[in-house]
Amino acid sequence: MIITALALAAAPARLARPETVVAAIYAPYRHAVMESASWERPIFTPRLRMLIAKWRAVTPSDEVDDLADFDWLCQCQDWDPPTFRARISRNVPLGQGRRAVTVMLGGKHDHPEPVRFVFQRMGDQWLIDDIFGGGFAQGLRATLIKTTAADIALRRKR
Repeated sequence: MIITALALAAAPARLARPETVVAAIYAPYRHAVMESASWERPIFTPRLRMLIAKWRAVTPSDEVDDLADFDWLCQCQDWDPPTFRARISRNVPLGQGRRAVTVMLGGKHDHPEPVRFVFQRMGDQWLIDDIFGGGFAQGLRATLIKTTAADIALRRKR
C-alpha cells in the first residue's frame, strides 16, 4: 500500500479523474517525512517547470525567499500525517484539456483552506499549470515571476 502511494505520488497522473490526480499529489502527506520539495516533483507543466527552474537558479542560498519557506501543495510548513485531508470541493472544465479543481485542505480539527489548481492535459497526463491559495493569491505562476525578480534584485545589491 505504501509503495503504491509513493509510486502514484512520484509519477504524474495518467488520464485519471481529478480525484485520482489529487490523491496522487497528496499521497506523500500521509507520511511524516517528505522525500523532496514540492517544486521538485514531476507534477508541473513544462512552462511552469521553466519558471520554477528560473526561480531556483537565483534563489538565495543564505536566506529564505517568499517561495521557499512553505510547502506549495499543502500551503503549510508542517502537517499532521494521520489527520491530513485533501478533499475536492469543486471541479470545473476550463476548455479543452484544462480543469480548475478546488481542494479543501486541513486536518480533522482545522478549518479547511481552499487551494485551486489549474490542471493541463499534456498527452496522457494531467499536470499542474497554476496554483491559487493563501500563499499564491495571484497564482503560483505570477508569484514565481515576482519572487524571481526580487531574488535577482537582491543579488545585484550584494
